[in-house]
Amino acid sequence: MGADRGLKRLSVTEIQPDDLEEPPVARLDEPAAQAAARLREEGAPAGPSSWTADGDLHGWVGVDEVAQAGAGGTVGDLAHRMNSWVPVGAPLKQAFGVMLQHDAGWVAVLDGARFLGVLTPAKLHEALRRSVDADAQGVARDEVQFDSVADA
Repeated sequence: MGADRGLKRLSVTEIQPDDLEEPPVARLDEPAAQAAARLREEGAPAGPSSWTADGDLHGWVGVDEVAQAGAGGTVGDLAHRMNSWVPVGAPLKQAFGVMLQHDAGWVAVLDGARFLGVLTPAKLHEALRRSVDADAQGVARDEVQFDSVADA
């Protein structure tokens, strides 16, 4: 109980794969122009929301950045180092701290070196709500159903 119980809940609620968003992924060897067209078709926003991965996470690129590269170069030539990541199973508090530390609107979640997806503030909030509701209802976290702003 208490005013900070939500913060305490962040410390004991682990990140689960169901909490993640799965953004479009580009291969390191993919030509930049081809990747830009494909990522836009898949609905990737213009910002730093595309991921370079070949099974393992190697970094991130922005769709606009890839498009501006034109016909030359590959996605790997443009990839930025991944600074904001946490392992699956880490507490939500750790993910939130990494987001704040890197001023990021997401944090990559890894299983070893394998990229699982990203945790966004909306998904973090949803996971926290699901944890609270699961305790209140006496059920497993994955059994909790509710309307989410992230789904709207």
